[in-house]
Amino acid sequence: MKDRPALEPQETTLARSLSEFDITMIGVGAMIGAGIFVLIGIAAGASGPAVMLALVLNGVVTLFTAMVYAELGSAIPEAGGGYLWVKSALGPSQSFLAGWMSWFSHAVAGALYAQGFGSFMQELLHQVGLSLPEVPVIGLDRWIGVAIVVVFLGINLRGASETGLAGNIITLAKVSVIGLFIAFGIAAIAGSPAESFDRFDPMFPEGFGGVLVAMGITFIAFEGYEIIVQAGEEVKEPSKTIPKAIFKSLIIVIPIYGLVAFTAIGAVAPEGGQPTWQFLGEAKELGLAEAAARFMPAGTIIILVGGLLSTISALNATTYSSTRVSFAMGRDGTLPSAFEKVHDRFKTPYVALAATGVLIIAMVISVPIEDVAAAADVMFLLLFLQVNYAVIKIRGEMGDRIDYGYRMPWFPAIPIIGIASNTGLAIYLFFYSPLGWAAAAGWIVVGLLVFYAYARGRAEEDAAPQITFERKRGTRAEETILAPVANPDHVEAVVGVAIALARQRDAEVVVLNVIQVPPQVPMSAGRARTSEAEPVIEVVEEISERVEDVTLNTVVGIGRRISSVISEVAERENSHTIVIGWHGHAHEGRVRGSVAQEVLLGAERDVLLVRDRGLPSRVDRVTAAVSPGIRGPDTTRTGVRLAAGFDADLRLLNVVAAGSGHAEEMEAWLEDVRDDLFADEDEDQTGQRLRRHRISTEVIESDDFVRAVRDATDEPELLVVGAARDWYRRDNLVGKVVDDLTNRADNTVVVARPYEPRPVTWWRQLLALLRGRRRDRSRLS
Repeated sequence: MKDRPALEPQETTLARSLSEFDITMIGVGAMIGAGIFVLIGIAAGASGPAVMLALVLNGVVTLFTAMVYAELGSAIPEAGGGYLWVKSALGPSQSFLAGWMSWFSHAVAGALYAQGFGSFMQELLHQVGLSLPEVPVIGLDRWIGVAIVVVFLGINLRGASETGLAGNIITLAKVSVIGLFIAFGIAAIAGSPAESFDRFDPMFPEGFGGVLVAMGITFIAFEGYEIIVQAGEEVKEPSKTIPKAIFKSLIIVIPIYGLVAFTAIGAVAPEGGQPTWQFLGEAKELGLAEAAARFMPAGTIIILVGGLLSTISALNATTYSSTRVSFAMGRDGTLPSAFEKVHDRFKTPYVALAATGVLIIAMVISVPIEDVAAAADVMFLLLFLQVNYAVIKIRGEMGDRIDYGYRMPWFPAIPIIGIASNTGLAIYLFFYSPLGWAAAAGWIVVGLLVFYAYARGRAEEDAAPQITFERKRGTRAEETILAPVANPDHVEAVVGVAIALARQRDAEVVVLNVIQVPPQVPMSAGRARTSEAEPVIEVVEEISERVEDVTLNTVVGIGRRISSVISEVAERENSHTIVIGWHGHAHEGRVRGSVAQEVLLGAERDVLLVRDRGLPSRVDRVTAAVSPGIRGPDTTRTGVRLAAGFDADLRLLNVVAAGSGHAEEMEAWLEDVRDDLFADEDEDQTGQRLRRHRISTEVIESDDFVRAVRDATDEPELLVVGAARDWYRRDNLVGKVVDDLTNRADNTVVVARPYEPRPVTWWRQLLALLRGRRRDRSRLS
């Protein structure tokens, strides 16, 4: 195809080098950090012994959103995770905020772990008798935190395999330390069970509100599974590996959390009769180390070593994840293009890594540890809320066009519960840490400013459909028939129907092939895939050589949504009618998510759906199944035009209930319909092009409409039916009877749906806003 533009380079991608074990350990390493070593003391001080319940409830809340991440991570396993899913479902502004919050939340979490590392290291040096001089400005613990951030920036720079190896070693070591803590603690409890269980009374000293506060504080401890999907572009066999890694990491972590909380409360007897939970709360991030000193030989030092291992593995994972989100945003153009640069040697996004490092270090230096935790929790909860809503949109609108490696059960109840629980926790955190909420809100405001000042135009430009190839023949007619086609095997049927219709309207046919560009790659990547349209173009060329009386033009477009490209090209080409193929029922007998459905919902023009069963080279007869009512004239008019366009006979067919006595009445009505086609010389002259003797009528008595029409239609015929008026309210596409007929018929069926403007009411506007249906005003250039 010499007219086709030269191919462009493929998009930037990352190497797939992480195994299931590697990525599971990254998730475990991210989770076993803040919850056990840094925040469990603070959470115990807020909730009392009920900290165990807080951790278990967090595990339940997490499970709902984890199933969402497992499903979408198996279907769209690319760097960026939740950012990309929100982009697919909710549009550019929401996706930018999702990426912006995800980048910040992981960086804040990294700062939390770096601060925890600094505290543990300073305390460990004190325990072994080393006394270091005071350092200026921010204190020794903060400087140690900055140093460890720099170390792990270097590890992340070297690549995912080195990152995964370091994380695996550290994670296994710290799990061993936790195992020792639990073993000694259980032994201590077994030695004096009565006294140990007395420490759990009262279970709720701060009421159930304290449990909610502890849930909010420790929620960050469960977000490591989210990091698993951030690495999706570097995982081997991601559709299988990602769901397994998510669930395995939670199965490992949740019981560990519960056992550690149980041991910390039950095995510790503070001096002076102080309640254990108060003792842990006063120790804050060193609470676990102080607890271990009461029942474990060299317990403080061992737990401090475990805490160091824990915080650096979590820092490793969050640095990795935060970098991948900003890399994905740079690749999309919503952050400067420098963010998508990949190191020549290590093949890692070094600019995104450096920017993330600066963000983490700034927070290590300037923000108190409790407020860092609260800000990160708020960000994660808001992000998870978006992702739960996004999965509902993606499953509902994209349907079976996505290849899922895992599909959650009880949809959509799972994401709805996730939305409710995440919202509740986020609201309750405001009462615990207004400063944390203020930091999160401030970052969101900054993000909105960045979006509207820099990223909005780029995002809209990236989302706008584009033309990559166009072949025009002859002069442009005033009207066109648009025929979107995707499968070369169905081009003959769809284009054949469009040609027959164009003959009667003195119109041209525009054959459109759309290349869909996934949200995780830039639109420019679609131009490099123009060659995918060649099979369709070749069939159109063959048809064009055979057809001399109708001009066929060819257009290849690229876009995020196929239906959006179809709508834009239809307006650009002044297309009165869209003729589009339809495969019938999709998954579970429904057609939600099909391109045909989206075109019917959004196209402000007539639409013909073609259910291709093999259009014969010569159509001898067109049968229009008509009945009195709102669709009778529409179906008749379409049948007449197609019969004239194919130079075929036309049969007007009606089915009445057996024994109803309406057969003669319907026969008379059909005769009147036929006579009306020739009555008004000033009206549509299509009927005049068919001789009266070529239009026949037939009434069949049967209680099964679908079977009667099917049995009465011969194989060389084309069957025309009208869409039900309330098609848009149903799970089926064009009405139950028509759906059944098109799927059971042996020959090609054309479903006619004329455009009917519906009144714009306030509730329709609200529904359109909630569904993200606001019309994109951009135009093809």
